[in-house]
Amino acid sequence: MRLSHPSAPFSGVPAEDVFFAANDQYVQMGVGFVVLSYQEEAIPERPLQLYLDIKSQPSARNLLLGALLGRSEQMRAAFPGVKGRIYTELSPTQFDVLNFYTQNGFSTEDAREEYLIQLPSGPSQPPMGCEFASVPLETVQDQYAFLQRLNKYRLSPIMHDYLTLQMQQPYFLALGYYRAGHPIAEVMITGASADTAALVMVYVQRDMRRRGVARALLAAGSDLLHQRGVTQALTHVRTGSAAQMGLVRMMSGSRRKIITVLPGLLFG
Repeated sequence: MRLSHPSAPFSGVPAEDVFFAANDQYVQMGVGFVVLSYQEEAIPERPLQLYLDIKSQPSARNLLLGALLGRSEQMRAAFPGVKGRIYTELSPTQFDVLNFYTQNGFSTEDAREEYLIQLPSGPSQPPMGCEFASVPLETVQDQYAFLQRLNKYRLSPIMHDYLTLQMQQPYFLALGYYRAGHPIAEVMITGASADTAALVMVYVQRDMRRRGVARALLAAGSDLLHQRGVTQALTHVRTGSAAQMGLVRMMSGSRRKIITVLPGLLFG
């Protein structure tokens, strides 16, 4: 079995972060790559995130995983002392691949799951010195600026095409709390079902967390949805995030299904 790099970027990933595996007859058996992201806002406790992707025949998986872990160590060296994780994302039905990662020491405690939550009711007082307003989305520049703010707090980015499609849905809301014109918290809700919306994203700036800001913002949006007969919402959460799990518990969330499993190795 042989390893090689592509001669040019592969699917936007730099060539040095991509490995091809081929057998002794030079027949390609698989490909793997690693992508580094620094998630200081989304995962402040472990900001260095190294995502692995392996698509290969079983006979080449170990070789590719070893190469990617070695490359990950080189990438980590640029961030001495920083905590993080090496992870991948799989369907829960990919039993053989999940077993491959667990046999190589990856934990499968983290996952993306869908929850049904009850939209809060009651007063929604803005934080002191803040005003409640709709997110300005009149121009393409406004829309990209909103996405840039949301994506700072996400592992997987929301794309502009998705936003423009959701803006046409009957339950679409983009709301925020602002101080001197600067956002401290924003939420995006969408959907079209009879009584159920979809909570896509809510974020709170780090220095404003643990003050009930997210709940107050969701309550403000819920008041608008209640007027349309909507009392509950579906949302996707990462079970490894204490903040996300705490939010769904606060909103009486019930798990509907596992979306993906996130096998990972922690470091630091």
